[in-house]
Amino acid sequence: MWSDPQSMNRFALAMAALASLALLWCALTWAGSRGMFALRQVRVVTPLAELDSGVLESAIRTELRGTFFSVSPQRVRATLRKLPWVRDITVRRRWPLALDLTIEEHRAVGYWGDSDLLSDRGEVFRAGSKAPMTRFDGPPGSASEVLARYREARTALATHGLDIKSFAMSPRGAITLTTSGDMQIEFGREHYQDRLNRFVALYGAWPATFRAGLARIDLRYKAAVAVARNGEVANAQVQKGQS
Repeated sequence: MWSDPQSMNRFALAMAALASLALLWCALTWAGSRGMFALRQVRVVTPLAELDSGVLESAIRTELRGTFFSVSPQRVRATLRKLPWVRDITVRRRWPLALDLTIEEHRAVGYWGDSDLLSDRGEVFRAGSKAPMTRFDGPPGSASEVLARYREARTALATHGLDIKSFAMSPRGAITLTTSGDMQIEFGREHYQDRLNRFVALYGAWPATFRAGLARIDLRYKAAVAVARNGEVANAQVQKGQS
């Protein structure tokens, strides 16, 4: 190689490139140690509806260590995703000396169980809220199905001006809901859509004087319904065949 001028030239160029990279690294390290590349700005690109800005700022101050070049977007993302209301987050460097945060928040549709919330995607998450919302409950892993059935019931009951206060699925899969007027409706485990349609038809056919003060409607019968008012079963006939 030493007697080959072309090989010597390539070797010299390679060494010069390595030396330049080493000098550049030293310069960046020196500048970073003196705060020349310290982050100057963290910008939240998306407007926040629920996430407390003070909580976010505190987490950012705790996590953002290092310079524009040394800070880890992956580590920042992992930390901020643990905050209440944060469903997902994207962290990008922006020249000069800034980070952009794109935050996707959970959108709560109700309370789940005793201490959680349910999102519009059927995801259970932990966050604080005092908003008036529907209360949901169900077995572990059932949130998505519970939300889908709730939406069907909400659409159906809205035809009669009824709102849903609570909606629950039992460990065996039986559905029970309570309206905002404290009327309880039991659908059981099977034929949910058919029983929902039957309720809509029956409720529309009942006179207003009969509907007033209804406390409980049991649709788990094949050929009849049980209706209770003030703790007593009304005159509706109840047949055997409960499922």
